[in-house]
Amino acid sequence: MADTGITETQATAIEIVVAILQKELTEQSVLLPTITDYSSWVKKGAYQVAIPKSTSFTAGDKVENTASTSQAVTFSTDDLALSIYKHVFVVLEDRAKEQSAVNVEGEYIQRMASAMVRAIESSVAGVIVKAANDIQLSGTSNLTLTKDDIVEAKQILDEANVPANDRYLAIPPAQEAAMLLIDNFIDASKYGSSDPIQNGEIGRVYGFKVVVSNSFASDTEFSAYHKSHAAFARQQLPKYEKDRNLAKLADELSLSILYGVVQLDSGNRGVYADETATS
Repeated sequence: MADTGITETQATAIEIVVAILQKELTEQSVLLPTITDYSSWVKKGAYQVAIPKSTSFTAGDKVENTASTSQAVTFSTDDLALSIYKHVFVVLEDRAKEQSAVNVEGEYIQRMASAMVRAIESSVAGVIVKAANDIQLSGTSNLTLTKDDIVEAKQILDEANVPANDRYLAIPPAQEAAMLLIDNFIDASKYGSSDPIQNGEIGRVYGFKVVVSNSFASDTEFSAYHKSHAAFARQQLPKYEKDRNLAKLADELSLSILYGVVQLDSGNRGVYADETATS
C-alpha cells in the first residue's frame, strides 16, 4: 500500500495557490487590461518579443495615359524586452503561524499577490504616460481635468487616425470628482446594457472608457490612449514556491513573475496631460 505525504501533495498545493494568485491578479488589475497582451507570442528561450509595425499606402489619382508611381510598405518592429523580474519573498516562522488566530500563510499569499499587482500596474503606468502628444491641464490652477482637455485629447487621436474603439482615459483618484462633473459623462452604473464593466471603470465619455488607478506618480495627470498604445508580455506565469528553513524553524514563501512592457508606435497612439506639459 502506497503512502501519501507532502511529496505527493505539494505539487497540487502549489497549483491551487497559483490559481488563487492568478485570480487575485485578474480581479485587481486596472491598467493591465487596457493595453495589448502579447504573452502568447513569447517563445521558450526568448529575451524579447518583436512586435511588427509598418507604414501605410496612400490612395492617389490615376491620370490618363500616365504611369502610376509604385508604392512600398516599410516594415519594422517595436521590441518588447522581457526584462522585468519581480519577486516577493517572506519567511514565516512556525511559532508565528501556530500562535496566530488567522491563517497567516493564506493572508501572506493574498498580500504577496496584491504587491505583485501593484508592481505590474506601476510598470504599465510608466509606459502609458509617455506619449508623442502632451497637453497641459486647463482647469483651476492648471490642476483639474476639464471637458476641454478630453476633447483636445480626442481630437489629437482622431487626427492621428487612431481607431475609435478600445480607447481609454486613465486618471488618478484625485481627478475622479472633476470627471464626474464633465458634460456627457455616462456613469458605469447607468450603462443599461450587457457590456461588461472593467476593473476600475467608472464610466464613459466622448468615446473613452474611463478607469481610475492609484498607479500614477502624480495626482495632476491623465493619459488618453488606444489599447495598442502599449504592450505587455509575460514570460513566466506567477510562480509560487515554498521551502523549509530548518535553521529558523520556518517556511520560506516566494512569488515571482518575469514580464515586460513597452510603448508602441513611438507614442503616437496616446496623449498625456499634466499641469506642466505643453502641446
